[in-house]
Amino acid sequence: MNRISLAVKYLMRRKSRTLLILIVFLTINIMAFTILSIRQAANDALTNLEQKPPDHFYLESQYEADPKTVVTEGSAISYMSVPHLITHDVIEKIMNIDGIKIYAVHYATSSGIITDKNGSPLELVHYNIPVSADDVSSVRGISDSGLYLSSRINLKAGKHITPDSKREAMVTLPFAELNHLNPGDHLLITTPGNPSGIRVALSGIYEFTDKTDETDLSPSEISANVIYVDPDTALALDNGTKGIISAAFFVEQPDQLASIFAQVQKLDIDWNKYELYKETDAYVIDTDSVKAVSKQFSVLTAVIIVTGFLVVTLVLMLQTKMRTNEMAVLLSLGFTKNSIRLQHMIEAMIPAGISIAAAYFIGRCLLSGVLFHAFNIPAEDIPMVTLAEILVLNLSLLTASIWISGARILNAPPNTVFEKNN
Repeated sequence: MNRISLAVKYLMRRKSRTLLILIVFLTINIMAFTILSIRQAANDALTNLEQKPPDHFYLESQYEADPKTVVTEGSAISYMSVPHLITHDVIEKIMNIDGIKIYAVHYATSSGIITDKNGSPLELVHYNIPVSADDVSSVRGISDSGLYLSSRINLKAGKHITPDSKREAMVTLPFAELNHLNPGDHLLITTPGNPSGIRVALSGIYEFTDKTDETDLSPSEISANVIYVDPDTALALDNGTKGIISAAFFVEQPDQLASIFAQVQKLDIDWNKYELYKETDAYVIDTDSVKAVSKQFSVLTAVIIVTGFLVVTLVLMLQTKMRTNEMAVLLSLGFTKNSIRLQHMIEAMIPAGISIAAAYFIGRCLLSGVLFHAFNIPAEDIPMVTLAEILVLNLSLLTASIWISGARILNAPPNTVFEKNN
């Protein structure tokens, strides 16, 4: 009978001990999977931050109250705020500065109803708050989604909106999956500024990189219901009443960003209407926070390894003590110490292997949950390197624990073992 068969028979006879070992390893492996995955994600994020220094800055519109747009709520009267639109003259002044190579713009946001080519309204993504009759998609115009949204979205299918795009749109992956959309499908967008609607072709499907908790937001506020369109379509949907509210300017050399930013601040521009924003400060903060998360989870990894080693060793020592006579008999029959250790290793590897498989799926569920989105680190899956680390961790723990737990008995003569045990 081979060693695996013997191990299975022993585990079946000692179900309570087997269950104990399984629970111990399952607990250790679940914690190890989640902690190692988040640490790996943090290190990857840190590498990306260090490899991609900020190379752009933004010009944003300031908002002010519009006396023409009055909102009444009971006895209260308020004015809607509207942005100071960014003119092409302002953009040209900034582009004349040496070192700026290209720019992309974002147009004012509209509320739109999206229907398919047959005129049937498409469903909105929602979580805890059901869709009401007032909920609509957020329609945003953009000149170049690949530039302006480079750090905010990942293109999952199709292509980006470019300055050459005409009557094209991009939707999020959750929205596309909910409505069974694919690149090339035609949609109809209607807005208060264009109630007859404009037909567009779906050019791309994207996903936001920022995984924030939106479960308590209304459907109109959820990022999954944002649809981007080309500039001409955005202006047509608003009947030309809205325009550019944000522009991103990209520099040729990232190390020149600070000096170029300072030059822009000195331009003859009405800074009561606009403000400049660069992501350099946010970049430093993000780097520091990611480093802190990486360090914290590295410490937790070490704690898990040490704790796991102590717990597994204790469990195996208790099990070995119960098998003292059995081991003494095997030694007296001529079995070597290593052959006995190998048999015990195989017996422990079976529940450990089962726990690894179970912990893998449990860990994936934990990583995709809301709890880990708070770290703002994209650890939604378990990378293969983490799986390899878990396997090495389990083998190392088992080898060390079995060696230590059986050292006292296996290094003593069989007759001495019998005398002490009886």
